[in-house]
This record gives sequence, structure tokens and C-alpha cells, in this order.
Amino acid sequence: MGQPRTYRIGNLSITPLLDGDLDASLDKVPDPDDRAAAAQLIAAAGGDKALTMDCHAFLLHLPEGPALIDAGTGVMMHERLGHLHARLAETGVRHEDIRSIFLTHAHKDHFGGLVDAHGVAMFPNAEIVLHEVEAAFWLDTKPEDMPARARDALPMAHKALDPYRDRLRRVPEGGGAKGIAARLAPGHTPGHTAWVIETGAAPIVAWGDVVHVAALHLVRPETTMVYDLDPATATATRKAMLHWMAESRAVVAGAHLAAPGIGHIRRGTDRYVFEQLP
Repeated sequence: MGQPRTYRIGNLSITPLLDGDLDASLDKVPDPDDRAAAAQLIAAAGGDKALTMDCHAFLLHLPEGPALIDAGTGVMMHERLGHLHARLAETGVRHEDIRSIFLTHAHKDHFGGLVDAHGVAMFPNAEIVLHEVEAAFWLDTKPEDMPARARDALPMAHKALDPYRDRLRRVPEGGGAKGIAARLAPGHTPGHTAWVIETGAAPIVAWGDVVHVAALHLVRPETTMVYDLDPATATATRKAMLHWMAESRAVVAGAHLAAPGIGHIRRGTDRYVFEQLP
């Protein structure tokens, strides 16, 4: 991994932090027809390498102090992940400098870095900002009322979020901070959130897991994967978000887009295309 590069967009600077990568597989596409189409797309895109997803968080350099969009995996996943803390150190920003962490959703590849192996908070001065819908799902819902996949993930969610309970801020739609607004992008999780960041020029949209595997979802946005708790809603969100990003020319910061994970979405003849910032 090279040293993190900072991009200046309007009056704001943003640094993608590559936490590592993880492998998807065609087995994660449950519908047989979708899987057959996906197999052709992956083969055309170069084979299994196209199923490897980069994992990013993003460092925002704000007037009031540095903030993060998501926090990486920490020690909650495999050894190819968990590099956010080293990447952050390379920028010169210390953990205690971080004032806010805006979570796109409560999955371990986005919150794992909040705590160390013993469950101790890694960011002693940061508040966690979470859409109220996402917070209610993970923190207020009875386990027996959750889908099994979410219920299985609940212990890790509590391990990461409980140390921050006294500084976890739930925000409504459009809430967040000055120049940073929550936009519900549901389906992957009930409160999955895109953070829309004003820059004085093109906005930055940190869209979390709207797209999992670009080789599939930029060509066939309707491709469902087991990662999404509500596949139909996730598909509708993905189609709407891709259309909006292509029309608006906003800057996308995507958790699982190819490094550096930041660029533009444009509409091609038969697919969407991700163009990395130069």
C-alpha cells in the first residue's frame, strides 16, 4: 500500500484510507439467473480478481478537526484487513485528534476499527454519528425480531458500539454536522446511510455499500447478493443512487470501489463506469 493521498475538492480535503481487501464469490449471488449472468460479467472483467473488494474508510479534514467516514475492520476480520490505524498514522492524524466518526452502517468492516482486541475504544475523543434508523435497528430491536444474519452480527456490533454509548449521536434524515448530511440509502441494512458532504463545489457522497462488486453492480445493478438484508430495497437504492451520481457528477467515495475509492460515476452505453480521481 502506498502512503494515503489527500484530494482537495472545493474547500474540503479528503483522504481515502485503504483498510485492505476481501473476497466475494459467485456463491453470494443467490438467484440462479443472476448468478449465471454474474459469472459471465466476472469472466469478462478478468476472472476472480474482479470479485476482490477493496475496503475503504475516508478521513475528512474539517475546520473543526478531522473526522472519519467509517472506521475499518480492526481485528474483527482476516489478516488482509485492519490496516486503517496504520494508514491514519501515515497521515499524521492521531486517534485522539478525531472528533467525529460518521458510520454508513453497523457492519464489522465499517465499525471494527472503533475498538481494539479487548473492546477498548480506539478513538477517545470521537463521537459516533449514526442515522437514527440504523441505530434503532441495531441497538433497540429485540434479537428475536431481527433476521438471522443480523442477529448473528449483533455481538460484534455491541462490542464496537457499547464503549461509545455515552457519545453516540443518533441523527434524523438530513442531520449530521455542519456541511455533512445523512441520506437514507436502505436495503443493505435498514438504516444504511450515504453521507452527503458539502465542499463549495461538487458534493462528496460517501455511499458505503451501495455497490459491493463493481464488475457486477455497475453493469447489472439489479444483481442481488446475500450481503443485503433487504435485496429488493437495496436494488432500488442502488439504481437510484447510480442515476443520481451520474446525473449530478457528484464525487463518490465508495467503501468497496477500487482504490482509491473516490471518483465519479458516468453512464456508458450499456453500464455505469467508475472513473477514479486523477
